[in-house]
Amino acid sequence: MNQKLKIEKNRVKIFFGWLGTIILLLIIPIKVFRFFEISYLLQLIIGIAPSLLGPAGLLFLILSSKSKYLNLSLIQSSILVSLIAIGLEFAQLLSRSGFLKYIHYTFDWLDIISSLISVIVAYLFAKILIKYIHSN
Repeated sequence: MNQKLKIEKNRVKIFFGWLGTIILLLIIPIKVFRFFEISYLLQLIIGIAPSLLGPAGLLFLILSSKSKYLNLSLIQSSILVSLIAIGLEFAQLLSRSGFLKYIHYTFDWLDIISSLISVIVAYLFAKILIKYIHSN
């Protein structure tokens, strides 16, 4: 592998790491907006926003990993993130005990669809960026 391509791959991994971190941190202010009185459309957008941001952020963080244990292809990473996102959504259906029973979780099919859309869009973005790097 030539040195220039290796440097570019490292730059893409660093970019994916920052992008994933920023996307995941955006969930915090969005969660705060849930406490404000806003229109139904904004409530819907804010309701699905964590499901849109979370899987994409996780995918970019996995793609940025330099771990030998997490050396997955783009499609493998996308499948893993999809399974995690869907699993977390369905985990909300499980009964909770202890202090967790006081936390309000809602299962929504729209969140599952949003999670899958998020992974698809992040996959396409990463695929285009990786293809662009390899073409130069």
